[in-house]
Amino acid sequence: MKQRILVVANRLPVAIQVTERSFHFQPSPGGLASALSALNDAYELMWIGWPGEVDLSMIQPENISTELKKEYNASAIFLTRRQLNRFYFGFSNRVLWPVLHYLPTHIDYDEKDFRVYREVNRVFADRIVEELQAGNTQDIVWVHDYQLMLVPAMVREKIPEARIGFFLHTPFPSSEMFRALPYREELLKGLLGSNLIGFQTHSGLRHFRSSLLHILGLDSEINRIDLEDHSVQIGAYPISVDPAKIAAAMEEPDFEEDLRIVRQIKKGRKMILSVDRLDYTKGIPERLSAYKKFLERNPEKAGEVVLVQVAVPSRTKIPDYRHLKDQVEVIVMDIIEAHETLPDSPIQFMYRSLPFRRLAAFYREADVALVTPYFDGMNLVAKEYVAVKKDHGVLVLSELAGAASELGEAIIINPWNRDQISDALETALELGQDECTRRMTAMYERVKRNNVHYWSRSFLEDLIRSTEEHADRHGPVMPLNIQKRNELKEVMEQSSRRLLLLDYDGTLAEIQNLPLAAAPDQELREIMERITALKNTDVAIVTGRKRQEIEDWMGKFPVILSAEHGLWIRMVGEDWDKQLPESHDLAWLATVEDIFEQFNLKTPGSFTEKKEAALAWHYRLSDPTFGKWQARELVMHLKNMLSGAPLDVLDGKSVIEVRVQGIHKGNILPYLEGTGRSYDFHMAAGDDATDEHLFQALPSDGWSIKIGAGYTHAHYRLNGVRDFRSLLKFLADS
Repeated sequence: MKQRILVVANRLPVAIQVTERSFHFQPSPGGLASALSALNDAYELMWIGWPGEVDLSMIQPENISTELKKEYNASAIFLTRRQLNRFYFGFSNRVLWPVLHYLPTHIDYDEKDFRVYREVNRVFADRIVEELQAGNTQDIVWVHDYQLMLVPAMVREKIPEARIGFFLHTPFPSSEMFRALPYREELLKGLLGSNLIGFQTHSGLRHFRSSLLHILGLDSEINRIDLEDHSVQIGAYPISVDPAKIAAAMEEPDFEEDLRIVRQIKKGRKMILSVDRLDYTKGIPERLSAYKKFLERNPEKAGEVVLVQVAVPSRTKIPDYRHLKDQVEVIVMDIIEAHETLPDSPIQFMYRSLPFRRLAAFYREADVALVTPYFDGMNLVAKEYVAVKKDHGVLVLSELAGAASELGEAIIINPWNRDQISDALETALELGQDECTRRMTAMYERVKRNNVHYWSRSFLEDLIRSTEEHADRHGPVMPLNIQKRNELKEVMEQSSRRLLLLDYDGTLAEIQNLPLAAAPDQELREIMERITALKNTDVAIVTGRKRQEIEDWMGKFPVILSAEHGLWIRMVGEDWDKQLPESHDLAWLATVEDIFEQFNLKTPGSFTEKKEAALAWHYRLSDPTFGKWQARELVMHLKNMLSGAPLDVLDGKSVIEVRVQGIHKGNILPYLEGTGRSYDFHMAAGDDATDEHLFQALPSDGWSIKIGAGYTHAHYRLNGVRDFRSLLKFLADS
């Protein structure tokens, strides 16, 4: 039995035609269905999406759903007129689309639109959950594009073990641009419900990581983000075309008729071809204006060339698109009128969609393809042209199209620079055949090798691998769910002597930008009063803070205190005990302080915290990207300079700390044993790398709890401070 893939997209690969209480389906040409067709042999593909506008007063939706399932293995999401207007035409295309394409002047934001966007994403997520629960929760879910950015997290909320991939077909903009979005945090968190997030280019991946850091304060590795309940792989997967299918279209008997029609338009001239949806991201006005300038500079060419601009109607209900059509038509008329004395116009504007075979005929006859979007996720027109031409023709390509990262032999231009486009046309039309062949052959070999089937297979293989690697890497770590909490409480109540080892910052209290702002609030004080009142229970606060700070905050409670990562330990009612040989030389402190001060001067917002046998460099108030970059440089500098010294360099949460080697939080357990204490129940909780020594020092039957995301030796995980406080309240109710 084949494994099932739920392919989830805004649109189904079929459209519904309803006539007089009957209906039939019309497969959509090309698109995602073609891109995933190579998977049909190994997997069962089920589609979930919107089937287009349907008058449900004329036909029962149940009938449509039954036939869709039977004929196309598809599940239809029917949207109301309100949902369509606000979810699709509203937030998706009047807010997300312009921001993702760096064109914020086109934003038209209405808060109601986002509420409906969230509502429709929930409808999609609920349908996915229904399918997973009815079939196999280990089915693969592959969600596509910006209309459904909230879906992954919504599905994972209901089915935590779900295997979810998300692919963004548009660009992902810089963090500065993405931060202009309302509800940007919710959108990012929605995507982070995935196991794998794919982007068209490495720049999109880089911008996504930067947005996570600046907006959510979430650090990431080059290709992975570790969260509290799962890991998210990230990668670049440039989508492509199917050269074999394109070649087959040109072998059809009617292709010669298509060529004849195209040649009637060409009329022996050199043809420049542009094919786009009529969208403001495609750079059509600048392109046509550049062509106008080219003709003004080279008037003798007006009778020798023709620019064919195919503009496919798009989103005609949105005012910006209607205005764009008017703008384009004005420029086209200017060119036509400027050359009205010629027998044939040097421009042909075709405002319609063309069947692919006719389009292939245009590609075959075009001497130059002019592809100049302002911004584009990939742009498959460029790759289709290369696949048709193989070893001749010239491609002029925008540097801001994703395809430019693969098709470097094209003439690369800035789409906003009319002079550069005009110059590129002159170069393209005069390029020698040998040079054309050299460039096009290299691009064709790349397109043929990295075709659309390679794209779909590589994404799917990485998605499957990412879920397997997460299981291997995280091993026994599991969420501390209700069942495990009850078990924890039962074991604790049955024990005769208990030890609770609790980190402070990020565990008992939220991490603050300024360390002194993390003083205990009323809720924490009440929790400490209750938890320390438990019989036969020792509570130890094990922290990296200075001893005076933690004593001022926690000293009034009957707790054991361990400060500066175990350098100082204080039993209840006793004096502090220093865990450092008197012979240890602390002269290194001055050297490290000088280094920290140098980094403070060049890292705005950073500062040094001095401890008795440690120094900490904090950069939480710095620009996240620059601060992280400076921290990495500082760590490398310290490790080189302190090599061989009995010191540890710790990279924590927005802090770099240098401390004496061998001094760590785990040392509190042998210290307590040395005082004659013994316990038959141990629980430790912490949130960062400094707590790992504590987890490792616990006996094998101890309960170790990681607070938040990241790799850990702990056995269990909770999301954050709020969840851990809730656990302590639960345990205190004994």
